[in-house]
Amino acid sequence: MADADCTCAVACEKTQEECQQNAQWYLFVATSMVILFGGGFLIFCMQILYDKWNQISRRMFPNHYDRDKLDEVELHNKLRHYIVNEVISLQTNKGMVLAILYFLFNVISVTLYINQSDQPLEQCVQVLDTCNWTLYADIGLNVFFLFHFLLRLIAAPNRLKFWFQMGSIVDFCTIPPCALALILERNWLGMRFMRALRFMQMGEILMTFNSTGTSIVQLLVLMLDFVSVWLFAAGFVHLVENSGDPWKPNSARTDNFTYFDSVWLTMVTMSTVGYGDVYPTTGIGRSFMMVFIVCGLAMFATYTPYLYEFYRSRSPYAGRYERADSKKYVVVCGHITYNNVKSFLADFLHPDRGDRTSRVLFLDNKRPEPELTGLIKRYFLSVQYFEGSALNHNDLRRVQLEHSDAVILLCNKDSDDTKSEDAATILRAISVKNYCSKARLIMQLLNYKSKSFLQTIPNWDPINYRDENICISEFMYGLVAQSCLCPGFSTLMINLISTRSYIPGTNENLDWKSDYAYGCDHEIYTVMISSDFNGMTFPEAAEICYKQLNLLMIAVENFDNSGLAINPLPDQFTIRKECLGYFIASSYKDVCRARFYCALCLNEGIEIGFKPCKCRLEAAKKKRSNVQLIPLSEHKSPNNNETGLTRVGSVDSKSSTATDINQLRTVRHLFSQHSTKSTSVDRGTLTGAGMSSTFDPTGNYHWSPEKKFEDVDLAGYITKEYQYKPDDAEAINQRVVIKYINEKDHELNNHIVICAFGDDKTPISGLSSLIKPLRASNLPYKKLKVVLLLAEKDFLLKAWKELRHFPKIRVLCGSALDRSKLKRAFINRASMVVILSNYGKRMAYKDPFLLDKEPILACLNLPQVAGKSENSKPVEFIAELVNDSNVHFLDQDNEDEPDIELHLTMKFAQGSCITATALDTLMSEAYYNDEVMTLVRALIAGANVPEYDAEDEEHSGPLQVPANALCGSQCRVIRIKAEEPSLSEHIKGKAYKDVFVELLQKFNLLCLGLHRAIDWHEEISVEHKRFVYINPPGETKIVASDYLYVIVQTSKLQPPTEVMLNKIRDTMLRKGSTPEQPDSKLTRQNKVDTESGKQEMLPIDESSSSLAV
Repeated sequence: MADADCTCAVACEKTQEECQQNAQWYLFVATSMVILFGGGFLIFCMQILYDKWNQISRRMFPNHYDRDKLDEVELHNKLRHYIVNEVISLQTNKGMVLAILYFLFNVISVTLYINQSDQPLEQCVQVLDTCNWTLYADIGLNVFFLFHFLLRLIAAPNRLKFWFQMGSIVDFCTIPPCALALILERNWLGMRFMRALRFMQMGEILMTFNSTGTSIVQLLVLMLDFVSVWLFAAGFVHLVENSGDPWKPNSARTDNFTYFDSVWLTMVTMSTVGYGDVYPTTGIGRSFMMVFIVCGLAMFATYTPYLYEFYRSRSPYAGRYERADSKKYVVVCGHITYNNVKSFLADFLHPDRGDRTSRVLFLDNKRPEPELTGLIKRYFLSVQYFEGSALNHNDLRRVQLEHSDAVILLCNKDSDDTKSEDAATILRAISVKNYCSKARLIMQLLNYKSKSFLQTIPNWDPINYRDENICISEFMYGLVAQSCLCPGFSTLMINLISTRSYIPGTNENLDWKSDYAYGCDHEIYTVMISSDFNGMTFPEAAEICYKQLNLLMIAVENFDNSGLAINPLPDQFTIRKECLGYFIASSYKDVCRARFYCALCLNEGIEIGFKPCKCRLEAAKKKRSNVQLIPLSEHKSPNNNETGLTRVGSVDSKSSTATDINQLRTVRHLFSQHSTKSTSVDRGTLTGAGMSSTFDPTGNYHWSPEKKFEDVDLAGYITKEYQYKPDDAEAINQRVVIKYINEKDHELNNHIVICAFGDDKTPISGLSSLIKPLRASNLPYKKLKVVLLLAEKDFLLKAWKELRHFPKIRVLCGSALDRSKLKRAFINRASMVVILSNYGKRMAYKDPFLLDKEPILACLNLPQVAGKSENSKPVEFIAELVNDSNVHFLDQDNEDEPDIELHLTMKFAQGSCITATALDTLMSEAYYNDEVMTLVRALIAGANVPEYDAEDEEHSGPLQVPANALCGSQCRVIRIKAEEPSLSEHIKGKAYKDVFVELLQKFNLLCLGLHRAIDWHEEISVEHKRFVYINPPGETKIVASDYLYVIVQTSKLQPPTEVMLNKIRDTMLRKGSTPEQPDSKLTRQNKVDTESGKQEMLPIDESSSSLAV
């Protein structure tokens, strides 16, 4: 074997010496050029001859030509169609495999060339010599290249054009020299470097695979183009420098100029560095470098910015979420901005939530702004940001949405087009549900009409998947509407649905801020209460919770009851097993005491803790049994519940799980469907026990026949009066009528003024949501306050289409910035003035602080107008703001520190301002405790708000009035004055805990807190500056200037007014006192003229509720 290797080496050395003496490289070049140009000329001639022959055959043998031509064309098309669509198409497996092999073989060919580049360019070889294995490898590669070339030639629609393409030229320069090497027994390294130009084909393969992102494919294409040109130029320089100039014998380099030297030379030249250590010496090499400098520099300068842009645009948020532990997380999509998520994150990740806190994954199609980046870093342990779209399933897969606990969709609350914004949110919801049908959705909507599209979302299920929609306009304007009836209500509810901390000892220099912060520390929680409450009425259970557990229970819900009961009357509700309680407390840990309440332990003096006691654990082992559902056909509940399901068995409250809550949710949903079944009654007046009104088809709101805009326009009445002459008899009669209409200004007393800004292009989605709670069916028609709309005429005409069926609505065309219009609206006699924000052209403002310029100026106008009136008094108002930081403009005498949080400002504490960002806490509340949303909706809307709003705009046909619209259990929050004569002996000067118990026992009024003056401890207090004090400590003394927030029932066929009056009279008579002065006020009867809108005199603060007690 050693002798054979030695012989082979000697033969190779002899062959090398002979080839160097007699070089024949020109034969290889000539062969390639002849095939290239000769073949192209031959194809050109054949095409001309073919066209001429077709013309002659068509004239001489028309019939025979057509038949033969059709057969020939059909055969050719079949072959070409098969090659194009089956063999070389990248859309098929065959074509994909062929393309990949072609690319890999080109890489191998270039690798073989680089491997042989350190040897002489031309060598003599023996075909049967086994020493030169690279020759056989090169022959095999070129056979494949020839086969691929023929396939492309057949598939080419224009063969002459294909012949001179770059790929074909590469084949002509590499395949023929390989075949000639077999004939001449000479191997010329020559132009094999041109195979590097075929690297550019990899971009097409990557795009076909579509396995990577578009940016990565573009980067790879640029890099392959650059490398191809670079290696090609290096190969050409290596060839000409080692071959020399043809016209100069012995001009080749003798300094062993390698291929790596060529690569180095082309790179430093293309990058304009030019070290000078390596340079071309031949004429062809120098000429090529002059051209290459221009082309290479242009290519280098073009590709470098692309490379820089790619690395700069390479998002650090393009990764994939890796679940390191089993901690829950939520995915937040939609409109992700600093202002939009600041309040949400502060509430969602509040420390008081403890172990229940979930991680937050933001998914948005843009990079976070600097402020948002800083916010994310602040919560870096619990927040991650990913760049992507909720409409792209690949991005949803990156955040592992299928394993998330919920998906929260945020909307752009500053959008000019609410319908378009809601459409985008619903489209994101559809994409999420299509990706994972079981995903839990919590979404924001701007327009209440968009709720009708919830039915189009696949697998939308509020029961099984706990999907939730939060309509911003309904919640925000519902809060504003209730604040018109009960000042401070908006602050009361927002603080109850927000998680905040109270640190004792802070703000001691300002008593009202310390008390206010104490109230802000309370939230609404739900828990399955102990079975020891079974059989109690709500007042009894609420008294025990308040006195013994220091908990404020406001509502309960039985499994087999007819739904949520807020402060129900004793004869309406009895607590049964598996009852869900709603509490106001400072932490969830405190609420758990109601779950483990044990009367036996309490009687023995054992304090109720946060865990089950021993006696309850022993009782649970004996009483525990399985829980099952049976049809009503087999079992009837005592209260004749017909919801289709009933609860049987006995389960201790401490053993209740999430399954119990889901069961309760199912029963509630079935009841809501059952309770909305309505009976048909004739249109007209519904009369029952003091109620005289007409309701809309849902039975939730008061209704009136359609009124024309001119009939309710106050400014129009005055204009008409001066259009007639006094001497015209007909005109005199008309003036009498007009004078009577003008005298209806007495309606504008204790009324509500709503000031809006906008034109015919401004969205009005929130205005209807503002009027509906003011016309809720739980308000007696006599107590409905007149609502005066002050806005531009174009805006009012557009809004009137949705408001024309509500009773007691008046309009005044003008602007709230015009003081004469404010005087005409009699704001000094109004119970509340509402200043709405301008929703038009919000996106056009570059400075966000200017979004509130109209509401701010209107608020500053109010005291100026009211101060110049005869009976000047502070005007109570509530303003809607877009930017939280603008709240300090509302009060020029405020003592708030700059950059203070919104909920700590004086105007917010008083209830005089509201922003949409304050409602972002609803998203976290809906996630952590979705049961609370039922309670919040009931208190805010004042009626049963349907999940899918499908209103009959024309209100045609018979009225469909549910039974519960007249006698259902409804309630609302009102504000009563502490020094009210009828109740002063029960309130004034007493401790809050005594007042709470006494009002609950005697009048079924459930106290929530106080509306206290900021200087309440002084003899003369500033009445118009107050703060909301939620659930104050029991030792708090009630002063004369205080107002109490209470929940009162508005149910039963007997008017609530008479019920409360009878209770007060009976209580006072039992004590042996004769209610002279109070009774004279209480028995005062001012008949209500429903046409003129006169309201009876009431002993309760008329600016708050108009519900007499």
